[in-house]
Amino acid sequence: MAWWRTSKRAAGASRTQSKFHTESACIIIGAGHVGLSVARGLRALGIEPIIIEQQSRIGDSWRYRYERLHLHHVTDAMHLPGVKYPEHVPRYLSRLDLADYLEGYALLHGLDVRLDHRVLALQHDAAEGWTLTVERAGSQVTFTADQVVLAAGATGITPRVPELAGRDTWQGRILHSKQYVNADTFRGEQVLVVGSGNSAIEIIYDLHDHEAKPAMLMRGGNSWVTREGFAYYHRALIMGAVLLKYVPFVWLLAPLVMRGLDRFFMFDVKRRYGDLNAFGVETDPTPPMLRMAKSAGAQAPSYVDGTWGDVGVALFDLIRDGHVAIFKTEIDHLAPDGKTVVFTDGQQVEFDSIILCTGFEPVMSHYATFVESNIMQAISQRGLQPWQEVPGYAGLWPALGGIATSRYGLQVLARRIAARIRGRALPRRVLNPVISFVLAGPDPGLIQVPRRTIAINVLAVVGLLLVFSTD
Repeated sequence: MAWWRTSKRAAGASRTQSKFHTESACIIIGAGHVGLSVARGLRALGIEPIIIEQQSRIGDSWRYRYERLHLHHVTDAMHLPGVKYPEHVPRYLSRLDLADYLEGYALLHGLDVRLDHRVLALQHDAAEGWTLTVERAGSQVTFTADQVVLAAGATGITPRVPELAGRDTWQGRILHSKQYVNADTFRGEQVLVVGSGNSAIEIIYDLHDHEAKPAMLMRGGNSWVTREGFAYYHRALIMGAVLLKYVPFVWLLAPLVMRGLDRFFMFDVKRRYGDLNAFGVETDPTPPMLRMAKSAGAQAPSYVDGTWGDVGVALFDLIRDGHVAIFKTEIDHLAPDGKTVVFTDGQQVEFDSIILCTGFEPVMSHYATFVESNIMQAISQRGLQPWQEVPGYAGLWPALGGIATSRYGLQVLARRIAARIRGRALPRRVLNPVISFVLAGPDPGLIQVPRRTIAINVLAVVGLLLVFSTD
C-alpha cells in the first residue's frame, strides 16, 4: 500500500476530477511537481485552482519511463512543500516512488486535477482574460481564467532526435530513450548508446545486467560526479535555506561553498577511479557546480554510479574492464541494407540496435504547440522567467525548476498570483535591489527575500557599527 493511502482524511477529500466547472480564478497547466506545488500554495491562501493534466493519472510522466530509473538525488531533498517522505522510503526514489508521491500529494491536499485533458489552444483577451481550448474525451471544452500558470516542466516532453543519414534503409532498430523500457529484448545484442548523460549511463547498466554488449558514443567531455558526493550539494541546500534566514551575511560564503564542492567532486571521482583519460573518458574543464551555473537550463553533471536501489556498478569500472566500448566521434551515416554504423573518423562497426539518449527539446517547443504565436514571441524575447509575469500579458506565469531548488520560490509565486486575484499589489522586496543584495544576497527577481533575513542583517550591521564606534 502506498504511504499516502494510509492518510486518515475523509474519502471525499480528494477532488481529482470531482468538479466539472470550467471557470476559475487560476488554471495551472501541468500536474507535475511544479504545478502541484503552486496549487497547494494557492489553496493554502484560500484560492481553488484547476490543474489541467494531459496524462491519465498524476505521476504518469514518471510512471512510464524506463523501469530502471531512480532519482540521483537523496530523498530528503526531493519533497514538495509541506509533505516530507516517511522513513521507510528508500534513499534514492524510484520512478514509481515519485509517481505515487505526486499522486498522493494531490489527494492529500484535495487538489482539483482534470486528468486526460490536453490543452489545444491558449488565447488572451485584454478584457475577457484567458481562454483555454481543451480536448477531453474526444470533444473540445473551453476553460476560462484570470490567471494561468505554465507548469509543464522544463524539458522531457518532445524527444530530440538527430538526423541519421541512411536510417530508412538500415536493418537494425533505432529508438529514443523515451521509448526504452528495459533490456529484456536486447540480450546478446551489440547496442550503441548515443550520449553520455544520466539516461545513457543508466541504460548502459541495464544492458550490461541483461547480457547485452553496450557501447557508448561520447561526443565530448562531461562533468562527472558520484551520487554520494553530489548528495553534499543537496544537504547544503537544505541547511543553507535555514542559515540564510537566521545567520547574518551567511550568503557571502556561498561562492566559497560552491567552489569547495567543485573541488571535492573532482577529487572524489579521481580518488575512486583514477585518471579517466587513461581509458578514453574526457572530463569537461569546467567543474560541475560552475558548469550548472553557466549553462542554459543548469546542465546537470553525469552520475557515474548506478541507482538500481542502493547498489550498482560504476560506468568507469565497466569501461576499464572492457565491458563498454567508447567512441569519441560522430556518426557519419548508417550503411544501407545492413547493420554497419560508419563513423566520421572512418571506423565501421556493426550494431544490432542504436539507442538515442540525446535528450529533449526545451519546453518552449511544447508551449508553441498551443500558445498563441504573439504570446510565444513575448515569451521568447525574454526567455522563460520563472515567477515573473510575461511582459504585456498580465496573468500569465511561467513556473519551472527542480524539486529541491524551486520549493521556496513556488510558494512565493503562489502569493503573487493570490495578490493578483484579489486586486492587491504584488508582494514587493522590502528594499530596493541594490540594498537588498548588500543585506541579503543575490535575489534576481525570482525569490522574495524574507523580511526576517533583512532584519537580522540590519541588526548585524548596527551591531558592528556600535562595536567599532566604541573602539
